[in-house]
Amino acid sequence: MGFATTLWEWYGQGEFKRVLAVCEAFPAIEFLAMSAGEQREAIPYCPACEAWSMKMLPLNDTLSACGNAMPSEVRSGLQNLWQLCNGLSEDASRCGDRQIFDHQDWQSIRESATDLLLLMERLEMSPYLDDLTVDCHNEVNGYVVAKP
Repeated sequence: MGFATTLWEWYGQGEFKRVLAVCEAFPAIEFLAMSAGEQREAIPYCPACEAWSMKMLPLNDTLSACGNAMPSEVRSGLQNLWQLCNGLSEDASRCGDRQIFDHQDWQSIRESATDLLLLMERLEMSPYLDDLTVDCHNEVNGYVVAKP
């Protein structure tokens, strides 16, 4: 059983918080898999601060929300990526430095993120992520959407 199946099972079981955490992790992992130039272009201000708060913290949020419910290989991949992010050297995470993404520490993060996207079956989930994110966000936050 692939991870996409797990995600749909969670959705069917009303585990909207888990599904939302995964949906919010996908763009973060995609960013971490980008080339240095793409990463630089994606973050307009302080790369270190924004990469940490917007692209790395969702990894921990997903681990917290999903924990042992995730398939072990996906959980291990996510834990490994989170550890790599936490292990960035000072030179690779210097506040205000637009060149941090060129540092060699980022290469292992890119490789790990790329592998994780495959494990999480991102391509299979891609057509549904926007709707799934909105739906789960509404469920988690108690928003009622009028149906036609």
